[in-house]
Amino acid sequence: MQCVVDQFAKEVEDFSSQYGSDGSISYVANNVIGKPTLYPQYGDFSSAYCLRSYGRWWTKYDTKYDPIDEPQPLLPPSCDFIDIRYECAVYPIRVDIYETYNPGSVVRVWGSLEGDGWILLWSGEPQLGLKAAARIFSPPISQPHRLINILRVEFDHEQHSYYPALDAVLLVGSTHSGSKSVSELRESIFSQIMKLGIHTAAISEEDILAGVQYLLSEENLIKLMEDDHEEDGDDDDDEERTEILLREEKADVDLRVIEKKYDLLEEQQELIDIRTCGGYFDMLPEELIMHILKQLDIKSLCRLCCTCKLLHKFASDPFLYMRMNLKNCWWLVKNSTLECLRTRCSLLACLDLSWCGPYNAVDTGTFMEFIHTCGRQLTTLRLNNCHFIDNYCLYMIANVCYNLQELSMANCSKVDHLGFRELKKARGLNRLDLSRTRIDFHTLQLLLQHAGSLQYLSLNYCTQLEMDEIALTLATFNRNLRSLHAWKTHSLTTRGLRALACIPTLQDLDLGWALSGVITEGLGELVRGCKNLKRLYLTALRTLTDHDLNQLTMQSSQLTQLDIMGTRNITPDAVHRLIQSCKHLELLDVSFCEQIHSSFIQQWSTQFPHIDIKGGLCHQVRII
Repeated sequence: MQCVVDQFAKEVEDFSSQYGSDGSISYVANNVIGKPTLYPQYGDFSSAYCLRSYGRWWTKYDTKYDPIDEPQPLLPPSCDFIDIRYECAVYPIRVDIYETYNPGSVVRVWGSLEGDGWILLWSGEPQLGLKAAARIFSPPISQPHRLINILRVEFDHEQHSYYPALDAVLLVGSTHSGSKSVSELRESIFSQIMKLGIHTAAISEEDILAGVQYLLSEENLIKLMEDDHEEDGDDDDDEERTEILLREEKADVDLRVIEKKYDLLEEQQELIDIRTCGGYFDMLPEELIMHILKQLDIKSLCRLCCTCKLLHKFASDPFLYMRMNLKNCWWLVKNSTLECLRTRCSLLACLDLSWCGPYNAVDTGTFMEFIHTCGRQLTTLRLNNCHFIDNYCLYMIANVCYNLQELSMANCSKVDHLGFRELKKARGLNRLDLSRTRIDFHTLQLLLQHAGSLQYLSLNYCTQLEMDEIALTLATFNRNLRSLHAWKTHSLTTRGLRALACIPTLQDLDLGWALSGVITEGLGELVRGCKNLKRLYLTALRTLTDHDLNQLTMQSSQLTQLDIMGTRNITPDAVHRLIQSCKHLELLDVSFCEQIHSSFIQQWSTQFPHIDIKGGLCHQVRII
């Protein structure tokens, strides 16, 4: 067995975002598996792993999520992640991330063995202004003496100008299981090179390579380490004798120091007497103590509870646990975490558990007990990528959280129609995110009929839905809807657009990759009926024409974001008229539009500098 192993990803365990849809081979997370196939090429390639969003455009509108802020987050928030499994568990030496499009969004790398405990290998800021070229990003990772076989890579692309993409992720590590760390192994190799004089000897390249191979073989490394260990043992004996002598010399000095300290304590006895068990904190008004504690993160509050009875009392006050964002410390959340917090969360109103509890760190039973105890005041519950959520959890949520207004459970794959049907009891819902779940048409139709207050609905990647029928249901029962995301759904035609035109409150409509057929009449009715549209995504609508675009120009003067990427038939003149008419436009994506060349993009960007115009790429049109 080799001492150092280079290995590429064996499989993808989990992810929070991908551009492509499940079952496809284009722009999906599974494209990071195996050796790189694109590097050193740079560009927008369907065989790469591409994230779903970029920049602040997905949060820069009125229908965005309200953040659950923490005063002092343990780490800066990130946007997305991917978990990658490797064949062989190793002690990490290096991680190489092959970035082939818009590099610089990687901000953290974690390591774990089978998901049991996570080690932060590297953390940094997003890198901006990088050269438009493929690169191998090798962050200076820490080298803990611990085996790992899973990497989690986190991304922050809120400041990037377009979709980031990866080709592969290489993990380099040592299989050696000795007591020395990798850095100590390096030092052993370097010391042997110095002893042998290889660095100064006038020898051939073949001899140098032979010497390096000798030092890198596992058998020789173990022997060298044993020799070093024996030398270290002799040094330890000398150090022990020296320490004994020093302790004897210091004994008399220590006695004199103790006597002086005792005299000082007697002089300060009067000051000590005025103190209580809580120290000076007990002399402060309760309101001031609570104001101070509100500035602390959840981890610090839990630690403070262990200091004294007084601070335990205040740091356990339910008032401090009304809004909890545990997503920002997902690696710390286990069953014991929820059990500890359960006694403090009687006033809990907003909870974000997204990304928490991976690889059985949290189980269904513990979560249900937590909701049963603390869920009665909940209005906001976010459970994205919480894979312990199942039908029983939905039953508990629906029957305990009577005040629930927002529920987000994107990528929760264990819930089926039996669990989703329970949500019909949550009649106060105004925001519901079911992206990439197994919700079916009949179950969703039932939920919508009972959710008359619904204003925000996200159904991205829900492929079991008949979107025309869903649009008709929304137009009948959810006339206050402001936002509908249906990215990568199916079967939305002119019939569905006409139904959506009956919801005049719509401001945010994402129909990317969902439309089919000629939709000229339906689009015209939509823009005439929904005059407050601010964000409209018609991505990959191949049949869009200049006539359709002219209808947007005349009717949708409030547009701030428009995505018509991948359209074959629109002309530069129609796009130019749109830009001139939509005075509030901030983002326009005309990438992969066959008639819109780079020269037009440059001209418009100069003429309308307040609009971020995407396009002019020299690649084939995306077909997924």
